[in-house]
Amino acid sequence: MKTKQILMAGALALSMVLSGGMLTGCSNSSNTKDTKTSEVGKKKEVKTLGQKTKDSKSLKITNSTGKKITVFETKSSTEESFSDNLLEDGDAVKNKEERTLYYDVKENDKLDVKIGLQDQDKTFVFKDVDTEDTKKVDVSLKEDKVNLDVTKKDGTTATLTPSEDSAKTEEEKKDESEVKQEEKKEEKKEETAKADSSNKSNTSDSKKDNTASTTNTSSNKNNSSSSKPSNSSNNNSGSSKPSNNSGSKPAEHQHNWVAQYKTVNVPEKGHNEQVLVQAAYDEQVPITEMKAYSICNDCGADITGNTYEHVKDHMINDTGNGGYHTEWRETVVGYNTVHHDAVYETRYVVDSPATTKQELTGYKCSSCGKTKAN
Repeated sequence: MKTKQILMAGALALSMVLSGGMLTGCSNSSNTKDTKTSEVGKKKEVKTLGQKTKDSKSLKITNSTGKKITVFETKSSTEESFSDNLLEDGDAVKNKEERTLYYDVKENDKLDVKIGLQDQDKTFVFKDVDTEDTKKVDVSLKEDKVNLDVTKKDGTTATLTPSEDSAKTEEEKKDESEVKQEEKKEEKKEETAKADSSNKSNTSDSKKDNTASTTNTSSNKNNSSSSKPSNSSNNNSGSSKPSNNSGSKPAEHQHNWVAQYKTVNVPEKGHNEQVLVQAAYDEQVPITEMKAYSICNDCGADITGNTYEHVKDHMINDTGNGGYHTEWRETVVGYNTVHHDAVYETRYVVDSPATTKQELTGYKCSSCGKTKAN
């Protein structure tokens, strides 16, 4: 009877333990599911530049300029104008942010890229960017100019610099346009002045002809009235006035154009290349095992496999007691070949050092100070 009670109590306790474990397991499962859901909810959305299509290509772009990129435009290298800004209003590529660029280029064409930074009124244009074997592109800033640090699929890197005119500000471009317009206006004025001068010259010649005709008529009249007293003839000759039509005009101003230059800093140009530090080689690594050796107690010789004869010699020659012992020694039993790959490091190589140059900005008249564009 006591045995049955003990068995029933044990079964009841086991049932309570199992049901408690099931409840705990359900609770843990629920918490794990919630955690996973929370982790999924925190996953960041991958941002892109451009629209992905069936014909588009893609490239990883990272902003390492220290500023926000607010202008990013692309085009095929043979197209004349860039597409609209791939960044919508309010959107910008933050510093250290990586995005996937989707772009379309015509067959056998390369990619042209235009990039602008926040709070700057100038953009930088990169022409003929070869993307066939490019792995990723880092947008960096050096000496106030944006550069593209391109990493190839083979691990090599190269730095692309913007085209020469792309870094001009909108104000500079506007000034150049205004100078050209003023120059055109001045040319039109000069052409108009020449045309007016030509017309005045023709008018003056016409007046001279009319004056000559009038003089001839007056002469004929005088000749026809020769029967009149001579004092009448004298009066007529006294009433004539000298002509003021000299036909001269003021000399036109001739510009003396003097070339104007400005000093331009030409930044250093270079590239990164892979340099061999350690050539590839194979290393022979020994394989060892612990082996037993028989050592003579009298002379210390290794008599493994020849113990009997060696001990016998000692006994016959009375040179020892004739004993030996066993020693365990680490012994090389073979070699493993371990291959070591070649080691390279990236080094920056200067192609052309930084320098300065004189750049023609336009012309200025040394007499009147008027300027004209290059």
